[in-house]
Amino acid sequence: MNGRVAALVLVGLLLLAGCGADTDSGDRQPRSLTSEPPMATVLPDLSGKAGDRLRAEVARADAAEMRPDVFAKVGDSNTEWPQNLYGLGCREVGFGSNRGLEPVVEKYRERRFPQLVSLPGCAPVNSLSRRSAAAVSGVWTEWLMTPTEQLPATGIAPPTDECEPEQTPLDCEIGLLSPRWVLIMSGTNDALLGRPLGATYRGLLERMVGRVRELGPVPVLSTLPPMAVQAHDGQPGEERVEEANRIIRQVAADETVPLIDLHAALAAPGMTDDGLGSDGLHLGVYGGEGQPDIMRGSAMLTIPALHYGANRRNLIWLQTLDRLDRAAGAR
Repeated sequence: MNGRVAALVLVGLLLLAGCGADTDSGDRQPRSLTSEPPMATVLPDLSGKAGDRLRAEVARADAAEMRPDVFAKVGDSNTEWPQNLYGLGCREVGFGSNRGLEPVVEKYRERRFPQLVSLPGCAPVNSLSRRSAAAVSGVWTEWLMTPTEQLPATGIAPPTDECEPEQTPLDCEIGLLSPRWVLIMSGTNDALLGRPLGATYRGLLERMVGRVRELGPVPVLSTLPPMAVQAHDGQPGEERVEEANRIIRQVAADETVPLIDLHAALAAPGMTDDGLGSDGLHLGVYGGEGQPDIMRGSAMLTIPALHYGANRRNLIWLQTLDRLDRAAGAR
């Protein structure tokens, strides 16, 4: 399993190498930082009835013995690749003016899982550095809820040997970590690969939310980042992403699930290429995709770094965890 993960990361970095660490040159300049997206439109709204529902969900998670200092990651390459979150768990974090988030990082670093797998080169294993069985490059939403023994037939084998054959990757990761929070950002490949959206995608998201709650944790949904490439069915990728994001927002509203509007944050003025890297699909990172230590670059939360998608996303997810924890504690 470790060999597969190492090879995956190496291939990803080699594909991205050659883009150069100097992403502030040529035609890849950040737009003028004229405004920030209002945090009320990006971070989950936990006021009023939403806050009451959250606290009821937390009480249910506590009764199921979910760990209050653990979260799980669910998604695809924009969660699995090394510029996403991992550096916050295994590198020195450059907080800049975001020093107030240091206790959040410390909290989610403290609980360790020495028997589980981290991303290669990112130890010790904690919620931030954990190489999730339910965050895998190239996968779509249905894949995450398919029994492990059936996954080879999809063309993407199970990412680790940690799961039982009858377990889905989603069930497996929750079983391994017992997290209070499950942060879900799934659908980029549904959009890219031309898989059905509409009622089909909505049904999958509703099923995932229901299953997370059934297993104990509190689900949190995120909209998808922009897409600057064409989908496999010939449609503009961004149109497909917009359709998927409308569905994500609808499910979050109908199911009273906390929502991170990542797309709104990355499409805001001041972001470099809508937060995307050189391939127009994956999140860009401060220092460039070819830098020697991409996890170190992603752990920078300073003003210059926050022009880049992975860094901005990392900041937003820390802010979300802080907001969730504060709301959960207000009981």
